[in-house]
Amino acid sequence: MQKRKIIWIIEHCDIKGTYPFERAVTLANLLQDESVILFVKTTNQQLIDKLAQTGLNIILFERFTELKKKIREIEPHLIIHDGKDTLVEQVEMIRPFCSTIVHFDDFGVGAQLIDCHLVALFGESHEDSHVHELAGSYAFAVPPNLEKVAYEVLETPDSTIKGELPHIVVAFEDGDNNNLTYRTLRHLTQLHIPLKISVAIDDDYKHDLDSLKLMALSRKNTVIVQNSDALLQLMPQADLIICNANYTPYKVAAAGIPCITTAQHDNELNYAFTREMNGFIHIGLGRKMKQSIIQNAVMELLLHEQRRERAVRKQRNLEILTNNEILKNLLLDLAYARHNMAHI
Repeated sequence: MQKRKIIWIIEHCDIKGTYPFERAVTLANLLQDESVILFVKTTNQQLIDKLAQTGLNIILFERFTELKKKIREIEPHLIIHDGKDTLVEQVEMIRPFCSTIVHFDDFGVGAQLIDCHLVALFGESHEDSHVHELAGSYAFAVPPNLEKVAYEVLETPDSTIKGELPHIVVAFEDGDNNNLTYRTLRHLTQLHIPLKISVAIDDDYKHDLDSLKLMALSRKNTVIVQNSDALLQLMPQADLIICNANYTPYKVAAAGIPCITTAQHDNELNYAFTREMNGFIHIGLGRKMKQSIIQNAVMELLLHEQRRERAVRKQRNLEILTNNEILKNLLLDLAYARHNMAHI
């Protein structure tokens, strides 16, 4: 049978960060038996350089209108869009040249016109979704570096404190516009119990590092870890992770680590994945975070082993590490027109 021609369109979106690019690369690598092209829009040169090293067919673009001619020439069997929310006009422009269009986490009006909408960042009302919408934790693709770390953590399934001191990892990815990293660390330094604290700083962190380092110096066993994969580096040693409520909690759940989440902005406040049913403690909007609330959540998890065990069990029951196979098969079914979305 003829190879399917699959096009990915990935546009950078500040509030969703760089994960949509990771998801596209992860799934494109799984579909290499087909003919796959990634159309990429971003001004992040570091990200562009990283994508260039994947060996995938990457084409940069600046305006969505540039894609019309290219897509018409390719005649793809499947178009997948990720990152920025879409407009009706964007979908209408490419619809005549492809029979099947799939979007990930698209909260724009363009999502109403597509064939399949896969949603990891679902809200409380996702059970009343449109017929073409598939919302669930399986919409998170697991990058290979995360998969490796998760299996390393899973080798030691015990949820007891790993070292002499409880180890808290603070990790606010996707830019941390409201500097919740600083706010969280300040609250943690006021806890009068022996702790080890590691602060993960990735390439997207936009704020002054000196103030963080100065605060770290004021408390023993507190360090700043700065590199592109800081969270993944720290996960195997973490007893508790404090993070944003976007895609980061999926990374935590893939391994199963007690976790407190707080929203970086109003959009994240609406995402329902980071709730008690999935093993998280969610404390609301980060810029309104009260010291007493985060400290109580930390103490609840550190002092009660059964609470940690329950959190880990709920996360691992989601079986995030099986997601890639689910997504690969679904996308292939759509590319080969094996699915009628009305009957999924």
